[in-house]
Amino acid sequence: MNTHPLPVSTDNLFTSNATWQSWLDVEGALAIAQAELGMIPQSACDEIIKHTDLAQFDVKALQNDITASMSPIMSTVRALAAKCAGDAGGYVHWGATTQNIIIAGKTLQLRKSHRFMLARMANALAKMADMADQTADWLTVARTNRRQALPITFGYKMAGWIDEFQRCADRLIGTEPRTFMLVFGGAAGAMHSYGDVGQKLADTMAKHLGLTVSTVHSRATNDGFAEYVAMLGMFAVACERMGTELYTLMSNEVDEISEIQATDVVGSSTMPHKFNPKYVVSLLTTATRLRNLVGPTMEACRPSHEGDAAYNFRLYELIDEAGTLSYKVATQLETLLDHLKINQDRMYENLMRDPAPLVSEKIMMQLANTIGRQTAHDLVHHAIVDCRDTGISFADALYKHDDVRTCYASRDALDTALDPRHYTGRSADIARDTAASARTHVTHIRQHIAQALLVQNPNGPA
Repeated sequence: MNTHPLPVSTDNLFTSNATWQSWLDVEGALAIAQAELGMIPQSACDEIIKHTDLAQFDVKALQNDITASMSPIMSTVRALAAKCAGDAGGYVHWGATTQNIIIAGKTLQLRKSHRFMLARMANALAKMADMADQTADWLTVARTNRRQALPITFGYKMAGWIDEFQRCADRLIGTEPRTFMLVFGGAAGAMHSYGDVGQKLADTMAKHLGLTVSTVHSRATNDGFAEYVAMLGMFAVACERMGTELYTLMSNEVDEISEIQATDVVGSSTMPHKFNPKYVVSLLTTATRLRNLVGPTMEACRPSHEGDAAYNFRLYELIDEAGTLSYKVATQLETLLDHLKINQDRMYENLMRDPAPLVSEKIMMQLANTIGRQTAHDLVHHAIVDCRDTGISFADALYKHDDVRTCYASRDALDTALDPRHYTGRSADIARDTAASARTHVTHIRQHIAQALLVQNPNGPA
């Protein structure tokens, strides 16, 4: 279970106030690291970090100054320095540059959103594991090219979604060292104002912020963010794939899935009989928006030379949007799973509407033992065409052939072989095995979050 309650949304993590607080957090870490290395007096550091809480500031005055200066970091630095007693204010932002502070702050904001999103993903995987176990033996039909293919169980279908979501979580966790990384090399990235102590300063700051650290501090290198948003795009695709199929299965003609909705939920303003899907539509809408951020992020991650504000400002907005949308998608996925109703009887009804042809592969492979695979394929295919064109049953069309009568001693034996309930492959085993794997993943994700919190916040969880 989660140790801490999850927010309804992460919108507040990317507000102006949250952004300004992230800058103050970075300025505080900078002062602490520089004091440890003897670059600024410890007394100056102590005074600076006393004033790195945005609640102490006149936020309206700060906003007005940012509007006037068109340099948000310079306005923030002035406001912070003005609060410091003695000469401590003169050591604020010592040797740093705007981009260092902004991108480090964005990294902190995105990391927090990422942690919340992973927690939601773990919750969703836990729910999917329970559903896969519950429906491991529930008969349904596989569909390929939108046509009925072979008998399977719904648990197996769930297993396919679980497997993909597990990889999504693994990919997102795998990006952390490259995304949540401190780049802090001064104006051009080559440590001009820090000299030989520059990398040690970056290492020390990174330790206090719980980030990895770059070895080349180019302000033009943003590939970690590009990778992260690309992985979010794959997560969005997984949600869209699952959501689109569920949406299809909710149609009246199929009716194998429905949503549990409160009695006051309205389907249509003009057709009172409508019970329209709501939760899956919300998921699909938001997941599409998240996926569509991948291209623009790639564009924004190719600035010129050693820094380029035109690209930077695009990237800042995309990071905010990606962090907000990714958590929203994960939350909507969890909500959808809480409101899914799986109609076992309807799935069985759809499977058994014309069940015998669904076992044609089994018949083909049994005949292949004596007449060869290709000959068996042609015989079974022609039987399918025969029953389609003449209206006779598939069993009757098959039993016309001597090779079939040789393989099946009686018509009853053939009918038994054509029963789809006994031809679901390893569907149930795969469903249960994948459910167990999902629970292991859930434990791993939650432990990973807890461990990351210790690294990021050694004095207690954020």
